[in-house]
Amino acid sequence: MAAQRGLQAVPVALAGASAWSQPAAAGPVPAALAQVPVPATPAPAPPSAATVREADSQVQALVSSVQAAASEVRTNGEAAFAAFRRPGAPWFQGEAYIVVLGSDGRSLVYPPDLRGEGLNYRDFQDLGGKPFGRQIMAVAESASGRGWVHYQWRRPNSRDRRPVWKATYVERVTAPSGRTYLVLSGLYEPPMVKAFVVDAVESAALLLQREGRAAFAALRDPLGPFFYQDTYAFVLDRNGTLLLNPAFPALEGRNLTNWPDPAERANAAESLKAVLKDGSTWTTYSWPRPLAPKLLESKTTYLRRVVAPGGEVLIVGSGLYAGG
Repeated sequence: MAAQRGLQAVPVALAGASAWSQPAAAGPVPAALAQVPVPATPAPAPPSAATVREADSQVQALVSSVQAAASEVRTNGEAAFAAFRRPGAPWFQGEAYIVVLGSDGRSLVYPPDLRGEGLNYRDFQDLGGKPFGRQIMAVAESASGRGWVHYQWRRPNSRDRRPVWKATYVERVTAPSGRTYLVLSGLYEPPMVKAFVVDAVESAALLLQREGRAAFAALRDPLGPFFYQDTYAFVLDRNGTLLLNPAFPALEGRNLTNWPDPAERANAAESLKAVLKDGSTWTTYSWPRPLAPKLLESKTTYLRRVVAPGGEVLIVGSGLYAGG
């Protein structure tokens, strides 16, 4: 994360996203979703098993690094900060580095550029206006005190000034001094992995548990924490009716168990039964990307059952596409 503010270049991945944030009246099912189209161009090739394993390994390595750094702060307190700044140390390898914020959001350790230390991240926005600083603070202030934040930024110390997606893992820790710190690190242009999807769905589930349908506004927000790359959260009722889909709002009000394609209809019914019985499930089906609505692709989605205030049962989901 660079210590810059006020940069408002519109990110490509959010181009046209403002249309997603407004609910639309249910209209006819788009042709791309009513039947399998004959695509003009092929869908991206699914990643190989080795690529998926490598992506999962990169993400787990980052999480392990943040956890180890948090352990250093928990044990040695502020004395650990000097090692985090040292180039070539395990904590600072090229684009991989540890950042430490105070509980107020002020940067205390920022290895790529020490001039970034002392700046307050709480009001930082990404290159498209996403308030990622507040989202980092919200993760740190949550019950678990840990989780992912996704935003667009420029690589530090690079001539390439284009914004790229960055996934940052955050963990709250208390030092021996009693002070609370936020330890974080991120990946530039990360591959989409299931860990990101699960984190988003679990966060959305907690929001729905507290607020019920009042949380829909936050889930629709294209600058909120649930929108990144091709990912967004959607909500069904217990009967399979789509209550919220910010990427395809015209489909809201449609029941997925009545879908035109028999195979997809059967899959929806089976997945609905599984999530209601077990509390969560994974499912794979055909669905277009938000910015490529005329081309169906294989999408793997995590579903989570939620009991909202008043006892309403909701199902929240989010997924990733096979082509990455």
